[in-house]
Amino acid sequence: MKMSYKLFCLVILLSIVTIGGCRHATKNDLSKPISATDSRGKVVKLPEVAKRVVVLFPSLLDEVYMLQAGDQVVGIPQQVYQMEDTYTFLSKLDPRIAAKTLPTPTYGGQSSNVERIIALQPDLVITFNTDQDHIQQVEDLDIPVFTCSSADDKSIMAELLGMGKLLGKEERAQEIVDYVDAELDRMQVPSIENAKSVYYAWSKGRVMSTSGKGSLIDMAIRLSGAENACLLPMEAPNISAETMYKWNPDLIILWNSKLSDVYDLKELADLPAVKNKQVFVMSPSFPFDPHTVKFLLFAKQVRHWSFPSYSEGQLNTEMQEAFEVMYGKKGLL
Repeated sequence: MKMSYKLFCLVILLSIVTIGGCRHATKNDLSKPISATDSRGKVVKLPEVAKRVVVLFPSLLDEVYMLQAGDQVVGIPQQVYQMEDTYTFLSKLDPRIAAKTLPTPTYGGQSSNVERIIALQPDLVITFNTDQDHIQQVEDLDIPVFTCSSADDKSIMAELLGMGKLLGKEERAQEIVDYVDAELDRMQVPSIENAKSVYYAWSKGRVMSTSGKGSLIDMAIRLSGAENACLLPMEAPNISAETMYKWNPDLIILWNSKLSDVYDLKELADLPAVKNKQVFVMSPSFPFDPHTVKFLLFAKQVRHWSFPSYSEGQLNTEMQEAFEVMYGKKGLL
């Protein structure tokens, strides 16, 4: 049966309206309000995916690039240009970093310039939850702030998922989290009798400053299958040489320090770990940043130093694989 001309025109008109309506609905879905809960337990709400993002700490910027949201970044911490291994790596991901043209609304450490942040017109600021007064100051200017704590493995992954949601990279964030979860399951080992004890020393030669039970470093050391030599339930205790001898760690691990920072200390010269040359440096530090999902790689490196059966070759192979998943690119490491 042939369709009349009037009926044919009506069908065409309805088709156009339907397609237009679908397109309109799709546009609305892409620009619909979104929200995510940050480390404060605060629900951060945005009218749409953040397109202009200022990140105030290198570790958090690193995770934004893992999410492949670098083109949404308009401001970064000044330390990125000052930390050689961080700058070298992130330069491969963003030509603006390589050319040092991305604005830096921060000074050294945790100090930020609110006026510079405002000038960048961000629709989202990402930072750690350490400076509540500064965060409040930014939020009082109607600029949404998503905070992170990186307190442990669960918070790191929850915060990555939250950032992914606000940046429109939810699937990418889930991909990374699924990989890390699977690796954590694979790394689980039964309790080891006489497991090696590891003493972790803070950066810049602060050998007598360490990380206690319940800290992020403690979590990563235990994940490796070793034990934290520090028995104190404190985030960052300072100890004496006498306490170091009492704990008698099997290994000493340094962060952004030199081996000589330990070997030149006369008061530690008779410590077995020193005499046996069991002092190691996480160098370069960027691939092992425990404030990101790379706490997994920190744990793998400690496992290699603690258990010779986990070979350097196996470590290198697994690190290459991890970087391909975490950054979505090959040949970065």
